[in-house]
Amino acid sequence: MGCAVAFWVARAGVRVTLIERDPPGQHASAKNAGNLNPLFMTPPPLIPFALESFRLHLALAEELTTLLKGARYAVEPVRRLLISFDESDSVEFENVIRLFAGQAGFSIRQLDVPSVCALEPRVSKEAQGALLMEGNRCLNAHALTSALADGAARLGATIMRAGVSEIKTASGRVTAVKTQDFEIACDAVVLATGPWIAKIEQWIGLSLPVKPVKGQLLRMKLPGEGLRYDLTHGIAGLYRRNQNEVWVGGTQEDAGLNETPTEEIRHHLLEQAVRIMPEMAQAQLLEHVAALRPVTPSGLPIVEQASGWNNVYIANGGCNKGILLCTGIAQALRDLMLNGQTTMPLNFQNT
Repeated sequence: MGCAVAFWVARAGVRVTLIERDPPGQHASAKNAGNLNPLFMTPPPLIPFALESFRLHLALAEELTTLLKGARYAVEPVRRLLISFDESDSVEFENVIRLFAGQAGFSIRQLDVPSVCALEPRVSKEAQGALLMEGNRCLNAHALTSALADGAARLGATIMRAGVSEIKTASGRVTAVKTQDFEIACDAVVLATGPWIAKIEQWIGLSLPVKPVKGQLLRMKLPGEGLRYDLTHGIAGLYRRNQNEVWVGGTQEDAGLNETPTEEIRHHLLEQAVRIMPEMAQAQLLEHVAALRPVTPSGLPIVEQASGWNNVYIANGGCNKGILLCTGIAQALRDLMLNGQTTMPLNFQNT
């Protein structure tokens, strides 16, 4: 989100400094499957904003390719089979079908067992059917984050590797941001700290309703042909990436600020993967990663001017939709900073 805001604001001709303690994309912005699903598993109040963010992603990929003189990542079509194992899945199917109904550019179709096996014969024999979802996209989330940072720099932004030690204020305004070595005067500040929110209260007395939720992911390699479709059941998913790679997710764990992958969750993810597609038992484990996602009690992001502050803006709470929503959040905050209002649909707000 920070890199996206820096890019959008720099594109408007504003002088920008992006301060990041770690390399861009080192945390959750890289350790995810990069799914752009504006309808599926999106809180209903957020769907209009998610759809607009999705549209912005399609235009952004072309713009960054031109600006950086070459493609850094591709926004690729995704075909997904949402698998059913028993009658308990029927309610979810009905809800998903309703969400997709009438949405231009998206389609959904219910399949019986023979139709599922015809599309992907390696799906578990226990499957009782599936929904075929089309219209979503995916991308390399780390490459997106790096491209946003590089694009912002190409447009004149300064990117500084440092930790913020203090925020100076006067009369309801932030006047400067201090690091160990520098003090940077500013007309406005955007706080896009993800789950690391404790310092915000220390700096400006603002308490955000955000907690860290840990997600773990396995990168695996099938011995033969790669997946033809993404395969999911509930929050468990097999995502086709990089020819015959499969990315296996996901989990939602309340583990504080602990980002360490655990053996218990690795076994759990493998069990879920094998249940969906038994051939995953022979897949090679390439990498096991974990990252923290910022989550609000409502599951909705925080995109706003901070209460009580004239020039402080918040970008947080993206949950498992942060990669999708970063474009919409960046445009909304740019508009609020420069114009005091935005046409982006922010009626979902947490405040």
